[in-house]
Amino acid sequence: MEKGFQKPSNWLPFEGKWDFEEDSATYHGPSLENQPNPRGTALCDIKLRSGSIKVEVRFAGLLKESTAGILFGYDAGSGEYYYAGIGGYGYNLSDYSPNRGWRRLGGAVSRQNVEADRGYQIEVRVNGTRVRLFVDKIKVVEHDLPRPLRGDQTGLFAWDSGSIEYRSTAVNPTRPKLFVIMDFGEPYDALYSDVIKPVADRMGLKAYRADDVSKPGIVMQDVVQGIVESEFIVAELTSLNPNVFYELGYAHALDKLTILQAENGTELPFDIQSYRCIYYDDSIRGKKDVEEKLLKHLESILQDE
Repeated sequence: MEKGFQKPSNWLPFEGKWDFEEDSATYHGPSLENQPNPRGTALCDIKLRSGSIKVEVRFAGLLKESTAGILFGYDAGSGEYYYAGIGGYGYNLSDYSPNRGWRRLGGAVSRQNVEADRGYQIEVRVNGTRVRLFVDKIKVVEHDLPRPLRGDQTGLFAWDSGSIEYRSTAVNPTRPKLFVIMDFGEPYDALYSDVIKPVADRMGLKAYRADDVSKPGIVMQDVVQGIVESEFIVAELTSLNPNVFYELGYAHALDKLTILQAENGTELPFDIQSYRCIYYDDSIRGKKDVEEKLLKHLESILQDE
């Protein structure tokens, strides 16, 4: 098995009829005969908010509605989740809500390019709200989700009145990213390196800023990518820099979990005064204070997750 990938040890068949063996799962159709929605879902014991999930699928027969793939972001409270895979509707990324039903988010290629009795290697890579679907190691869909994942459960998805075989399911959870929006230069560089990064490391998060990106390109593009591909955002607002507020607005538009912080005495604009903000003193004691408050904020967010 590839480095970082884990094999699920437990499965819970949620909808439909399933059989599970050591390295395979087989969907045998819906629980009831002539069920109008022949859907099958099965959840595994590995959680993921950032990383990769892969599986090989094989259709016994291919009907117009035959679909197989990966379920991710399942939220037990709402019953909502995302699906990415292949079948009668080509290569497809969709989300599901019990209240609204299905919504297609992205996809490519018609069903004529998907065949029965052939194994397809499907991989879904999740980075923040950016999702990429690979089939046989070729990227076929890339899409930014309308909102962050509400849940972290992963599993398998099927839609077929017949059988679908799944082999070698593997999950590679990676450290969630925390993107930091702030001015460059002192005293912000010290705040970032001495406080924010160590706290993020302590919480199992990977903190970074646009200037950590080591590649040619436009800084603003790196900022946008950083916001999209991160689960959490920290915005340092003391400088009242318009660029920082623009980036904060973009993060809010994507419904990112965002923590605001500013030095005591900072007059924040009216539009964000209602948001909770970590205020601190620019001193050695102040750095200790912001470290403790940031740690509590992140602990609270991660416990809620």
